[in-house]
Amino acid sequence: MAKRSTRSRASTRLPKTITGIITAIALAVLAALGIQTDWFHGKPAAPPTERPPVARTTPPPGNLPNTPGTFTAAKKALYEQVYADHRITFYCGCRYDADRRIDLGSCGLESLADKPRAQQIEAEHLFPAAMFGNFRPCWRSPGDFPACAKSDGRTLSGRACCQRVDPVFEAAHNDLMNLVPAVGEVNGKRSDFNWGMIPGEPRVFGACNFEVDSGIRRVEPPENIQGDIARTMFYMADTYGFNLSRQDEQLFTAWSRQDPPDAWEIERTRRIAAIQGQGNRFVENYAALFGKAAPAPSTPATLPAPALVAAHPAGWACGAKSTCGQMSSCDEAKFHLIQCGVKSLDRDGDGIPCASLCRR
Repeated sequence: MAKRSTRSRASTRLPKTITGIITAIALAVLAALGIQTDWFHGKPAAPPTERPPVARTTPPPGNLPNTPGTFTAAKKALYEQVYADHRITFYCGCRYDADRRIDLGSCGLESLADKPRAQQIEAEHLFPAAMFGNFRPCWRSPGDFPACAKSDGRTLSGRACCQRVDPVFEAAHNDLMNLVPAVGEVNGKRSDFNWGMIPGEPRVFGACNFEVDSGIRRVEPPENIQGDIARTMFYMADTYGFNLSRQDEQLFTAWSRQDPPDAWEIERTRRIAAIQGQGNRFVENYAALFGKAAPAPSTPATLPAPALVAAHPAGWACGAKSTCGQMSSCDEAKFHLIQCGVKSLDRDGDGIPCASLCRR
């Protein structure tokens, strides 16, 4: 009897041992797959942990330019290094001084004199920050990132959050290639609208040929800077992996071919490359990329002294205006080209200035 009882207990222990081995193997496999097994041991499940912010951002490419570390530093470099001796706003060609006080009369924006924002220079993103930030998790859901929580319990804005946790966004946001000085009122009206063509000539900024249609969220810039904008948009897409639509690519290619780099754009690119360690190949390799040669860089012609040129009956005078956006008519543009020697008004060298005014 005793022997039979021993065999019986041994036979019952064997299945339990096999079951234990199988269970242990199954638990090990589940653990290796990252599946919680606390339930098996009777423990309460741990609350899910929040994914680290770094896992929700795009790893920075190894070839990013060495952009300024903060937007404040970027603006300082823009004003004091890049544009130190070229104090002219990008969109409308307004002159400003070392204290960034704008001469609205120099660019035909006198009608904005009562607008507080028209009195200040702002650093404008040609490729809008909202356009390359809106699809990023830190912009869309800043509350998902612990690093974007303020000490008072509130959450940083999408832009501020991305500047804190997303290295690619921060580099793009502070990239000097994408920044230009602009009249604040014009910058505000541009908003984050995309570039494009607008039917007609809706002039809302006086003599400045900068057209805005908020209904279709589109902006058409003056012809003499369309190529500059196109090459910047290509640079941002190329450097940071931002997407351009097929329609945008076609438009920017046409703009770049119609408005090749001038002496200032080439010099601006050189200065920024010296600061950031990387240039803009769409300017530097223009002929190879767009199939036509850029005009040879040259020192801009010195404007004749106004006293040497007879005053025009309409009140035009040399030295006050230098861009097509500042001209109110084709006749005025011809006066500045012929009498004042402002060669930049005739970009293609055919003797006809400012195609937007003289070829209608």
